[in-house]
Amino acid sequence: MSSMSEFDYQWANLPSNFIEYSPQRVSELLNFTKIPKAWFKDKWCLDAGCGNGRYSYALKQLGAKVIAIDESMEAVKKCKQVADCYNVSITDLSENEYDFVLCWGVLHHLENPKEGFDILSRQLKPGGILHIMVYSKNTQGIYTNHRKQFQQLNLEGRIALCKKLSGGGNIHGWWDALNPKFNHAFDVDEVLSWFSGFKNVRVITRENININGVK
Repeated sequence: MSSMSEFDYQWANLPSNFIEYSPQRVSELLNFTKIPKAWFKDKWCLDAGCGNGRYSYALKQLGAKVIAIDESMEAVKKCKQVADCYNVSITDLSENEYDFVLCWGVLHHLENPKEGFDILSRQLKPGGILHIMVYSKNTQGIYTNHRKQFQQLNLEGRIALCKKLSGGGNIHGWWDALNPKFNHAFDVDEVLSWFSGFKNVRVITRENININGVK
């Protein structure tokens, strides 16, 4: 199966008890962005690579106006429960004027992450905030051997491996880490260089490189 068809299977079939729409998603978003709750009200926001839309949901709960996109049609079907969502790739976006762009755990799965970053930066109006999370080189060792094993398994074997590794936890997290063709990882300084020209750039976490800045 192709990488995208496997993502479709993920969003159509894997248990979602760890990524449900709940107040916890709102708390998570506020925690990892460090943006005040009141700031989001009536802001135009793009959730780029939205998955099932858990953070689109959070943004809507904060009073934002949300557009979401994902390459997986099954993800789009899920996200449409909570936001306007379209089957569009980041690399196909044309310029727009959003107040806030979120790209959580997606750029490292693109063939050219920096190109994706530059496209997302062109979605912002002046003063808009871009928030991204990408893999750190310091945390990828645990996944390397499992990725090799994952690629040799059939669908049932892949599901069983993710269940085993999650220990009853978030199967989606392991699927996201093992399934994609591209799994780039970065140094913090490299990702900071992408934000050249941005203001108020903040490194919020380094275990997963979690950064935002103002255009």
